[in-house]
Amino acid sequence: MGTKCRIGLAAVIFAVGVIGALAQPTPAQRPELYLPRGDSSLSGLWQHLDTLVYEGRGSINILHLGGSHVQAGMLTDAVRQELHSFAPGVQGSIGWLFPYPLAGTNGPRSVGVRHYGTWVGQRCSVPQHRGPWGFSGIRAYTADSAGFTLYHKSLPLQAKSVLLFYPGADTLNPPVLSGPVAEVRRRHDGIEVVFTRPIDTVEVRWMPRPGRRDTLSLEGVLFRPADANGIHYHAVGVNGAATHSYLKAVRFTEQLGELPPDLVVFGLGINDAHKARGAFDTLAFERRYDSLVDAVRSVNPRAEFVWLTNNDALYQGAPNPHGIAVQRIMRRLAQRHDGAVYDFFADMGGYGSVRRWMANQWARPDGIHLSQVGYEAQAAWFAQAFITAYLRHQESRPW
Repeated sequence: MGTKCRIGLAAVIFAVGVIGALAQPTPAQRPELYLPRGDSSLSGLWQHLDTLVYEGRGSINILHLGGSHVQAGMLTDAVRQELHSFAPGVQGSIGWLFPYPLAGTNGPRSVGVRHYGTWVGQRCSVPQHRGPWGFSGIRAYTADSAGFTLYHKSLPLQAKSVLLFYPGADTLNPPVLSGPVAEVRRRHDGIEVVFTRPIDTVEVRWMPRPGRRDTLSLEGVLFRPADANGIHYHAVGVNGAATHSYLKAVRFTEQLGELPPDLVVFGLGINDAHKARGAFDTLAFERRYDSLVDAVRSVNPRAEFVWLTNNDALYQGAPNPHGIAVQRIMRRLAQRHDGAVYDFFADMGGYGSVRRWMANQWARPDGIHLSQVGYEAQAAWFAQAFITAYLRHQESRPW
């Protein structure tokens, strides 16, 4: 059985490599994870994955935390698809979702949202938006009779329960969810609705109490699948977010405990580093990441981490040198916290490479964001690096 599984996984990684070779752009080097402590790095994650791949049981919660690269969904949707398809039986669920149109901002094209009533959005990345925040750093609030419908366009949610995060739940009328509701569990930070059978679409309606100045402030929706096995990939992104943005979230650990994450993929740094030459405080940047790691490990002491380096980018029309500093800092963070780095900065060609990407329409004209083709390439390379590292772990297993 072990030999067959190893052959099957080797075939998968070969296929991923072929796909990457046929796609444009091509990486400047073979995509690999930088594992500063060798086989010991991410050892807990590999053990979880072994149980899932070889025994067909267990689950892995992956949280991908970032800015606009994550909020738009092109990168994270592609990563999720790659991870769900790399071996039989690993397909899991979506997990956490936010109905971004309620906040008046863009969201993943893969997520369907319909809504009514007047909603106002706020983000932790906007200085005049004061919060307080849940762990997702975004909210939409309303004082109207309002509601929304939320679903995924390509992956069945198959949720046995849905948790709505909103503060002050004990002082508000609870939202009403349509469908085969079996039980509603009131919480101080929202409600959890349990269904008699799995659902793929959630429909939410809410009304303020008559004569009261009630406000419902939605901070996110967590879908808990009927089948708990598999890789559950939660993408949490806020346009403009930097490392300090999520440190404003006073309910970060409280809400994150509802997952909790086994692996956090950190995609923060492009906004921290988007500054004039010499204005990037590298020491503060590194310390803020230490604080984020501490916050996650207060929820799950065994959580592990992968840092994604910035893509090469422009600042005021010139290549931004701070991407090199971020690359160096993330390697130190991986060493200190026994994590890993996926060095997309190097794979796309390093300093100044964004101009070539822009010329080939792999990056957008702003010199910061990638095109859909660019994000799909980044996702495929990251998945290839991830699977390659896992296969190396396989080689060291006693059979």
